[in-house]
Amino acid sequence: MIMSAQTHLVHQFDEDLDELKHLLYSMGDLVTEQINNATKAFRTGDIDLAQSVKDRDAAINALEVSTDRCATLLIAKHQPTATDLRFVFGIAKMATDFERMGDQARNIARASRDDIPEELIEALAKTNIVESTIKTVNLAMLALKNLSETAAVNTLRSDGDVDSAFRDGIKVVTVYLKEHPDDVEKALACLDLLKAYERLGDHATNIAEHVIFILDGEDIRHLRLDALPENLTKLS
Repeated sequence: MIMSAQTHLVHQFDEDLDELKHLLYSMGDLVTEQINNATKAFRTGDIDLAQSVKDRDAAINALEVSTDRCATLLIAKHQPTATDLRFVFGIAKMATDFERMGDQARNIARASRDDIPEELIEALAKTNIVESTIKTVNLAMLALKNLSETAAVNTLRSDGDVDSAFRDGIKVVTVYLKEHPDDVEKALACLDLLKAYERLGDHATNIAEHVIFILDGEDIRHLRLDALPENLTKLS
Protein backbone atom coordinates (compact mmCIF):
# COMPACT_ATOMS: atom_id res chain seq x y z
CA MET A 1 0.00 0.00 0.00
CA ILE A 2 2.85 2.41 0.80
CA MET A 3 4.45 1.86 -2.61
CA SER A 4 1.04 2.20 -4.26
CA ALA A 5 0.43 5.51 -2.52
CA GLN A 6 3.89 6.77 -3.48
CA THR A 7 3.34 5.73 -7.08
CA HIS A 8 0.03 7.59 -7.09
CA LEU A 9 1.67 10.74 -5.72
CA VAL A 10 4.42 10.60 -8.33
CA HIS A 11 1.84 10.12 -11.07
CA GLN A 12 -0.23 13.02 -9.77
CA PHE A 13 2.84 15.26 -9.61
CA ASP A 14 3.74 14.39 -13.20
CA GLU A 15 0.20 15.24 -14.32
CA ASP A 16 0.22 18.55 -12.47
CA LEU A 17 3.65 19.41 -13.87
CA ASP A 18 2.48 18.58 -17.39
CA GLU A 19 -0.45 20.94 -16.92
CA LEU A 20 1.91 23.69 -15.77
CA LYS A 21 4.22 23.13 -18.75
CA HIS A 22 1.25 23.17 -21.11
CA LEU A 23 0.17 26.56 -19.78
CA LEU A 24 3.66 28.00 -20.25
CA TYR A 25 4.10 26.53 -23.73
CA SER A 26 0.71 27.91 -24.76
CA MET A 27 1.74 31.29 -23.44
CA GLY A 28 5.05 31.18 -25.31
CA ASP A 29 3.39 30.12 -28.56
CA LEU A 30 0.86 32.94 -28.29
CA VAL A 31 3.56 35.49 -27.55
CA THR A 32 5.60 34.33 -30.56
CA GLU A 33 2.51 34.63 -32.75
CA GLN A 34 1.84 38.11 -31.36
CA ILE A 35 5.38 39.27 -32.14
CA ASN A 36 5.13 37.99 -35.71
CA ASN A 37 1.70 39.55 -36.24
CA ALA A 38 2.72 42.87 -34.69
CA THR A 39 5.75 43.01 -36.97
CA LYS A 40 3.64 42.18 -40.01
CA ALA A 41 1.04 44.78 -39.01
CA PHE A 42 3.68 47.50 -38.78
CA ARG A 43 5.40 46.54 -42.01
CA THR A 44 2.17 46.37 -44.02
CA GLY A 45 0.13 49.02 -42.24
CA ASP A 46 -2.57 46.42 -41.50
CA ILE A 47 -4.73 48.24 -38.94
CA ASP A 48 -7.03 45.27 -38.32
CA LEU A 49 -4.10 42.94 -37.60
CA ALA A 50 -2.59 45.53 -35.26
CA GLN A 51 -5.88 45.78 -33.39
CA SER A 52 -6.04 41.98 -33.14
CA VAL A 53 -2.61 41.96 -31.48
CA LYS A 54 -3.72 44.59 -28.98
CA ASP A 55 -6.95 42.72 -28.25
CA ARG A 56 -5.21 39.37 -27.68
CA ASP A 57 -2.82 40.80 -25.11
CA ALA A 58 -5.49 40.12 -22.49
CA ALA A 59 -5.23 36.39 -23.25
CA ILE A 60 -1.51 36.49 -22.45
CA ASN A 61 -2.22 38.22 -19.16
CA ALA A 62 -4.82 35.59 -18.29
CA LEU A 63 -2.35 32.79 -19.05
CA GLU A 64 0.20 34.39 -16.74
CA VAL A 65 -2.33 34.42 -13.90
CA SER A 66 -3.26 30.79 -14.57
CA THR A 67 0.39 29.74 -14.70
CA ASP A 68 1.19 31.49 -11.41
CA ARG A 69 -1.82 29.90 -9.74
CA CYS A 70 -0.94 26.45 -11.06
CA ALA A 71 2.68 26.79 -9.90
CA THR A 72 1.63 27.92 -6.43
CA LEU A 73 -0.80 25.04 -6.02
CA LEU A 74 1.76 22.52 -7.28
CA ILE A 75 4.34 23.67 -4.72
CA ALA A 76 1.81 23.62 -1.89
CA LYS A 77 0.48 20.20 -2.88
CA HIS A 78 3.68 18.32 -3.71
CA GLN A 79 6.51 20.29 -2.07
CA PRO A 80 8.96 19.48 -4.91
CA THR A 81 12.71 19.56 -4.36
CA ALA A 82 15.92 19.94 -6.39
CA THR A 83 15.40 19.99 -10.16
CA ASP A 84 11.62 19.77 -9.89
CA LEU A 85 11.51 22.80 -7.61
CA ARG A 86 13.82 24.75 -9.92
CA PHE A 87 11.57 23.82 -12.82
CA VAL A 88 8.43 25.11 -11.09
CA PHE A 89 10.08 28.35 -9.98
CA GLY A 90 11.63 28.76 -13.42
CA ILE A 91 8.24 28.38 -15.10
CA ALA A 92 6.75 31.06 -12.86
CA LYS A 93 9.57 33.45 -13.75
CA MET A 94 9.36 32.66 -17.45
CA ALA A 95 5.64 33.40 -17.38
CA THR A 96 6.50 36.90 -16.19
CA ASP A 97 8.96 37.32 -19.07
CA PHE A 98 6.39 36.10 -21.58
CA GLU A 99 3.82 38.56 -20.22
CA ARG A 100 6.28 41.41 -20.68
CA MET A 101 7.11 40.19 -24.17
CA GLY A 102 3.40 40.37 -24.90
CA ASP A 103 3.46 44.00 -23.78
CA GLN A 104 6.28 44.72 -26.21
CA ALA A 105 4.39 43.04 -29.05
CA ARG A 106 1.44 45.30 -28.22
CA ASN A 107 3.77 48.32 -28.33
CA ILE A 108 4.99 47.30 -31.78
CA ALA A 109 1.38 46.90 -32.93
CA ARG A 110 0.63 50.40 -31.67
CA ALA A 111 3.38 51.88 -33.83
CA SER A 112 2.17 53.48 -37.02
CA ARG A 113 4.12 53.79 -40.23
CA ASP A 114 2.62 57.27 -40.50
CA ASP A 115 4.57 58.27 -37.38
CA ILE A 116 7.95 57.21 -38.76
CA PRO A 117 9.44 58.60 -42.00
CA GLU A 118 10.06 56.07 -44.76
CA GLU A 119 13.69 57.15 -44.80
CA LEU A 120 14.06 55.97 -41.20
CA ILE A 121 12.16 52.75 -41.78
CA GLU A 122 14.43 51.82 -44.69
CA ALA A 123 17.56 52.66 -42.69
CA LEU A 124 16.37 50.62 -39.71
CA ALA A 125 15.61 47.64 -41.92
CA LYS A 126 19.31 47.47 -42.77
CA THR A 127 20.18 46.91 -39.10
CA ASN A 128 18.29 43.56 -39.17
CA ILE A 129 17.00 44.16 -35.65
CA VAL A 130 13.66 42.52 -36.45
CA GLU A 131 15.23 39.39 -37.90
CA SER A 132 17.78 39.15 -35.08
CA THR A 133 15.08 39.54 -32.44
CA ILE A 134 12.76 36.93 -33.93
CA LYS A 135 15.68 34.50 -34.24
CA THR A 136 16.54 35.05 -30.57
CA VAL A 137 12.94 34.52 -29.46
CA ASN A 138 12.66 31.32 -31.50
CA LEU A 139 15.89 29.99 -29.97
CA ALA A 140 14.55 30.72 -26.49
CA MET A 141 11.37 28.79 -27.27
CA LEU A 142 13.48 25.89 -28.58
CA ALA A 143 15.55 25.93 -25.40
CA LEU A 144 12.41 25.88 -23.27
CA LYS A 145 10.46 23.17 -25.07
CA ASN A 146 13.46 20.86 -25.50
CA LEU A 147 15.19 21.85 -22.25
CA SER A 148 18.25 22.35 -24.43
CA GLU A 149 21.33 23.99 -22.97
CA THR A 150 22.75 24.35 -26.47
CA ALA A 151 19.72 26.33 -27.65
CA ALA A 152 19.83 28.35 -24.43
CA VAL A 153 23.47 29.35 -24.92
CA ASN A 154 22.78 30.13 -28.58
CA THR A 155 19.96 32.40 -27.41
CA LEU A 156 22.45 34.36 -25.33
CA ARG A 157 24.78 34.64 -28.30
CA SER A 158 21.98 35.68 -30.62
CA ASP A 159 20.92 38.45 -28.26
CA GLY A 160 24.32 39.99 -28.87
CA ASP A 161 23.20 40.52 -32.48
CA VAL A 162 20.02 42.20 -31.23
CA ASP A 163 22.03 44.54 -29.01
CA SER A 164 24.38 45.36 -31.89
CA ALA A 165 21.44 46.08 -34.20
CA PHE A 166 19.87 48.25 -31.49
CA ARG A 167 23.05 50.33 -31.22
CA ASP A 168 23.12 50.69 -35.00
CA GLY A 169 19.51 51.80 -34.89
CA ILE A 170 20.28 54.45 -32.28
CA LYS A 171 23.01 55.80 -34.58
CA VAL A 172 20.55 55.91 -37.47
CA VAL A 173 18.02 57.90 -35.43
CA THR A 174 20.72 60.24 -34.11
CA VAL A 175 21.94 61.06 -37.62
CA TYR A 176 18.36 61.58 -38.79
CA LEU A 177 17.60 63.93 -35.91
CA LYS A 178 20.67 66.04 -36.67
CA GLU A 179 19.47 66.39 -40.25
CA HIS A 180 15.82 66.92 -39.28
CA PRO A 181 15.83 68.71 -35.90
CA ASP A 182 12.11 69.48 -36.13
CA ASP A 183 11.15 65.79 -36.34
CA VAL A 184 11.68 64.99 -32.65
CA GLU A 185 8.35 63.18 -32.25
CA LYS A 186 9.02 60.97 -35.27
CA ALA A 187 12.49 60.17 -33.96
CA LEU A 188 11.05 59.26 -30.56
CA ALA A 189 8.46 56.98 -32.20
CA CYS A 190 11.31 55.22 -33.97
CA LEU A 191 13.26 54.87 -30.72
CA ASP A 192 10.21 53.33 -29.03
CA LEU A 193 10.00 50.75 -31.81
CA LEU A 194 13.70 49.95 -31.52
CA LYS A 195 13.42 49.62 -27.76
CA ALA A 196 10.50 47.20 -28.06
CA TYR A 197 12.58 44.78 -30.14
CA GLU A 198 15.62 45.20 -27.89
CA ARG A 199 13.50 44.39 -24.83
CA LEU A 200 12.13 41.29 -26.56
CA GLY A 201 15.70 40.07 -26.93
CA ASP A 202 16.38 40.74 -23.26
CA HIS A 203 13.35 38.73 -22.14
CA ALA A 204 14.28 35.88 -24.49
CA THR A 205 17.70 35.90 -22.81
CA ASN A 206 16.03 35.70 -19.40
CA ILE A 207 14.13 32.60 -20.53
CA ALA A 208 17.36 30.98 -21.72
CA GLU A 209 19.00 31.76 -18.37
CA HIS A 210 16.07 30.15 -16.53
CA VAL A 211 16.45 27.01 -18.66
CA ILE A 212 20.13 26.77 -17.75
CA PHE A 213 19.29 27.25 -14.07
CA ILE A 214 16.67 24.50 -14.24
CA LEU A 215 19.10 22.05 -15.82
CA ASP A 216 22.34 22.88 -14.00
CA GLY A 217 21.43 24.99 -11.01
CA GLU A 218 23.81 27.59 -12.46
CA ASP A 219 22.71 31.20 -11.97
CA ILE A 220 24.30 32.95 -14.94
CA ARG A 221 22.38 36.20 -14.71
CA HIS A 222 24.60 39.25 -15.14
CA LEU A 223 27.48 37.14 -16.49
CA ARG A 224 29.09 38.09 -19.79
CA LEU A 225 29.26 35.41 -22.45
CA ASP A 226 33.02 35.09 -21.97
CA ALA A 227 32.48 34.54 -18.23
CA LEU A 228 30.10 31.59 -18.54
CA PRO A 229 31.06 28.27 -16.91
CA GLU A 230 33.29 26.15 -19.14
CA ASN A 231 30.64 23.46 -19.67
CA LEU A 232 28.41 26.09 -21.30
CA THR A 233 31.00 27.92 -23.40
CA LYS A 234 31.79 24.66 -25.23
CA LEU A 235 28.20 24.32 -26.45
CA SER A 236 27.37 25.37 -29.99
